[in-house]
Amino acid sequence: MRTWLGLDLGTSSLKALLVADDGTVVARASIPYERPDARSGAVVEQDPRVWETAAAAAVARCLRDARAPPAGIGLTGQVPTLVLCDGSGTPLRAAISWQDNRAVAEAEQLAAELGAALPHLGIELPWAPSQLPAKLAWVARHEPRLRRPDALALQPKDWLGLLLTGSPASDPWSTKGLCEVERGQPAETVLAACGWPAAVCPPTAPGWLPRGRTRGGALGLPDDIPVSVGLSDALTAMMAVGAFAEPRAFALGGTSEVVGISLAGRAPEAPGLYRVPAACAPLELSYGPTQSSGATIAWLARLLGVEVERLPVLAEQARAAAHMPAFVPYLSGERAPLWRSDLRGLLAGLSADDGAAELAAAVLGGVAGSVAHVLDVATRASGTTLDAVHVTGRAAQDPAWQRIQQRAVGVPLLVHEEPFGSALGAAMLGAAAAHDGDLDAAAPLLRSPRAVLPPDDDLERSRAEAATALARYLRASELATRWSDR
Repeated sequence: MRTWLGLDLGTSSLKALLVADDGTVVARASIPYERPDARSGAVVEQDPRVWETAAAAAVARCLRDARAPPAGIGLTGQVPTLVLCDGSGTPLRAAISWQDNRAVAEAEQLAAELGAALPHLGIELPWAPSQLPAKLAWVARHEPRLRRPDALALQPKDWLGLLLTGSPASDPWSTKGLCEVERGQPAETVLAACGWPAAVCPPTAPGWLPRGRTRGGALGLPDDIPVSVGLSDALTAMMAVGAFAEPRAFALGGTSEVVGISLAGRAPEAPGLYRVPAACAPLELSYGPTQSSGATIAWLARLLGVEVERLPVLAEQARAAAHMPAFVPYLSGERAPLWRSDLRGLLAGLSADDGAAELAAAVLGGVAGSVAHVLDVATRASGTTLDAVHVTGRAAQDPAWQRIQQRAVGVPLLVHEEPFGSALGAAMLGAAAAHDGDLDAAAPLLRSPRAVLPPDDDLERSRAEAATALARYLRASELATRWSDR
């Protein structure tokens, strides 16, 4: 039986998943590396060579449990993280993480000079410091010696793909900001405003097509295995919950949360959300990444001195009260749908009776509230109604956390149990790439989710309670915005 290898180059670890033709997981591996310091205002960088070492270790673990090498390899990873390298893949500097927000002045200058992004990029994209244009502009201003004619601006999975195959290709969605996504061509006006030539943008192709074949024993793999162009970790996680196959809503957990819907027709321009056009995915998508979900929960665990896994159970021990504290998770700013790096978290409504359990309930409720906020924007813009939300990620497997999430969205959750959701989507890309980009070849790797229903299956009451919780969250969000505007 053939196997497919998915490699997910994440923020804090390299995950690998080896999946058989029938969807059976043959092996999985997770190799952690030092997590970047993403405190407010911090420079957030990573050494790409650390990723290479982790990838080789993860591949070795997976191949140890396999009878034969994989028939195809799919790639995914964090975006938008700027890996500036030469044509051979040698890094020119440390990678600037998606969590890095130093390029505030550059983002403001691009917004003033270029105006709306749509005419330049084919999509609405905030000129935010977390996005690729502002990062490139920062490098051009502060490190001009790196503006070399052979420089390439890659994403982490594309840098890994370059090492594996010699091809620097990227998909247009991962390279958004540097290319016009509908055509996949360099956005020359934007790049010029950033101080770079068009050649810094890599060639693009759909993520499910092959970028080339392994060569030179890279990562300890045999030569001549097809490797996909790859997609962002957000899009491969959507693929792993079936959002490429039929319209559905999703909330994909991780350091940040990726939330949205896929649609049968054209996705609308929803305020503060990405619209992924048909050139980038089989179904159009309306979605947004939050800034901090898993990272917020990890912060609270450090604050309280407890294990992350204990927090959902602790939250459920909170006292019943008419006015529980409210929290918004803007510890390092917020991305979708607000796109403001200057926002900060807010905890409102504390009383002398509140303790660790109430604090846990407020913080976890706020993280779930940020999910409900993005879903509300997406469904209002598209005129759709939520019937269920597909969820994935390690936290999504916890029953107490499932109950917290379900109360926030007010509809059944459909839990996908593979903890490495993005790596599964990458394995599916590997299967498609080995079949010259045929996505039908990846369909057998999907598995059915498990349903988590509202209490007593009372859907109307659950929707009403979720609407009340969202309204409360939005009031707290407005307070946080006013505080930052003071």
